[in-house]
Amino acid sequence: MNRFLVTILMLANCSMVCSTCFAQSHDPNKPTPLGPGVNKGNVDNMQNGPNYYCFLAGPGHVDVNYGFHEMGVFGNPFRQVLNFDLINDQGKVISHDPVQSMGNLAKFAQPGNLDTLVRLVLKVYSPAAAIRLGGYYEIEVTGAVKFEGKTTGENTKPQDTRLVHPGGPLTGPPVSLTGPQVALTGPQVALTGPPVALYQPVGALTSVQQTPKELRLTLAADILFDFDKATIRPDAKAALDRVAEIIRKNSAGVARIEGFTDSKGRADYNLSLSTQRALAVQRWLTERERLPAAALSAQGLGATRFAAPNTNPDGTDNPSGRQKNRRVEIVIQRKF
Repeated sequence: MNRFLVTILMLANCSMVCSTCFAQSHDPNKPTPLGPGVNKGNVDNMQNGPNYYCFLAGPGHVDVNYGFHEMGVFGNPFRQVLNFDLINDQGKVISHDPVQSMGNLAKFAQPGNLDTLVRLVLKVYSPAAAIRLGGYYEIEVTGAVKFEGKTTGENTKPQDTRLVHPGGPLTGPPVSLTGPQVALTGPQVALTGPPVALYQPVGALTSVQQTPKELRLTLAADILFDFDKATIRPDAKAALDRVAEIIRKNSAGVARIEGFTDSKGRADYNLSLSTQRALAVQRWLTERERLPAAALSAQGLGATRFAAPNTNPDGTDNPSGRQKNRRVEIVIQRKF
């Protein structure tokens, strides 16, 4: 079957499964087609969700951009996570991205390169919980993408922030418990210099980047693991001891462990290797460092989110760039 015919069939497939959907579809077999621009919606774990969308992507570079603003509890911000899963035609989750918000529109970008045209389904869902969780979200896909629908949810607004059970609000209209917020320290003063790292890199821990809200630790895969392996080398202990120390002192939630590879090799193999390496770091931190398993999540992202170019401007190989891309990153949400 030639490539043109495959493309036509995939376009027809996305149109067919989506043509009878509403702006938000809860049926994975009839996802709503995304449109160009920012698509908006609301989701929660009790009344609306999960929601499913579809789009056609590739061949070429694709950027999937997410935004999430949690709905709050009792009218106050409450740290929540919204999950965005990308699913291929075989029903396999190829990317799981939890986006965490606390009273803000948190944003996350998932870039990648595709060799062929593929149909992807995006699942948006809030974790199960005894109280109502979820909120407002945004989705925008750019790059090598084909759209079969119009932009959805143009008039969607963030939901009411009252704590709600299926039987209705527990407390009636929101009541302010403390009165107007009072500034404790006066106006904020802009810092004039670059942020100063509290923790210096050591061994395989090659970088510690920090913002007011998070710490991002970068571990060189070539020092953590032998070539093409996912078993942590004994000489990586000093770096992982430092990582555990940073997590204990700073983490305010679940620390994300993300594995990456360079662009050489098959995409499915790179994804598998990066996942195994992220899980190996997670096991080390829970078994050797005694960190709680619930405080860590692990995922492989393969050859995405490059730290440096894999090739030079003239198209030749860039070994130093590929080396930087073979890494494990740990993202820590900081305590306030």
